Amino acid sequence: MRPVVVLLLLLLSISAGCLSAEDFAEADAGEVLFDIAIDNGDAWDLIRTVDGEDAYRIIIEDQLDQVASRVVVGVDYNVGISQVSMYSQVGNETLDFDLFESEGEFHVRIADEWYVGRDSVSHSFDPLVGLDSTFGSQGIPSPSPSLPMDSTEFPSLDWRVTWDPSVEQMVAVTDNASHQIILELRGSPPVLVKAESYSLDGLSSTVLEVVTGDAASISIPDVEMERMPAPISGQIRLDVVDGYRIWEYTIADGFRWEVDVNEMELHAGTRDSEGALVIEHIFPLESGHLETSDSNGDSWTFDHIDLDEDGYLSGGDLVRVTTNSTIDLDAAFYDQWAEAYPESFLPASPLAPLVLLFVAMLRGLRPKIQGRD
Repeated sequence: MRPVVVLLLLLLSISAGCLSAEDFAEADAGEVLFDIAIDNGDAWDLIRTVDGEDAYRIIIEDQLDQVASRVVVGVDYNVGISQVSMYSQVGNETLDFDLFESEGEFHVRIADEWYVGRDSVSHSFDPLVGLDSTFGSQGIPSPSPSLPMDSTEFPSLDWRVTWDPSVEQMVAVTDNASHQIILELRGSPPVLVKAESYSLDGLSSTVLEVVTGDAASISIPDVEMERMPAPISGQIRLDVVDGYRIWEYTIADGFRWEVDVNEMELHAGTRDSEGALVIEHIFPLESGHLETSDSNGDSWTFDHIDLDEDGYLSGGDLVRVTTNSTIDLDAAFYDQWAEAYPESFLPASPLAPLVLLFVAMLRGLRPKIQGRD
């Protein structure tokens, strides 16, 4: 999962100051321009690279021995769609997915299968807006096992710089003790559009590329898609108090796929020998509170505590089952809109849960997309 770490490093700390056109007024040689970029550090600011663009895509490709991976994050403001994609192959296991989000819904591709989901509280994301988006104190990430580029050593390296003022393109190449590093910058003042690192032993490489404009446009394929149940995540608590069994579920803070409570149920019962839920009672979450009994006269109490009283199943909400029945109590959410249990959605691959884990991590960082005129 090296690219996930690389992506986080790319979004860490923003440098103070700004690289202005005035800095380059008297500089026409590529070496001088590059020295200014190194000293200032603002050339590595991704926010400035994509500023004013109607669409952008950041691509990170990583290769290490038998591990290959590719991460893509991007936004197309023209259509109001954001993208997170990941491909990773580790041995015989492959993780391959896309997540596209727009107003009120999202689309997921896992391998060759497409799914559509809904989000009652729209908050699509821009991976860079409001985040720290440079590559460390001077641009490229500081020393780490994930990306072998140390910007602090840049001034001491022997760079070979070419500069084509007609297209405002700069390419800088150097070698350190373990890697060849290639940087491509464009514009005036120049900003980073591509960074490549290749180990001298030929065993590993990392390439980051920033794509903007029409080449970064996003579209959703016109194919039939299965409805995806709300990908609920949280923590279960099981307890026995004074002879009453308690099943309690707390929705994780930061859960961002809110759904109307009138579309969700809790099915309670016990598991059979094959792990399937044998349903004893159904609790519509919209009811908030329900008291009933079973054929044995045992009491059952259900509660949905809407923490922020927003009418949605959302972060911090608590759902509880209390019964004096002696069955081995278990329960599961059921999504009426998708006609499926969230727990049954993911495919059988051991890597499949990483899809929602990775996406949920990114979703916790997102502000709302705003359209552009």
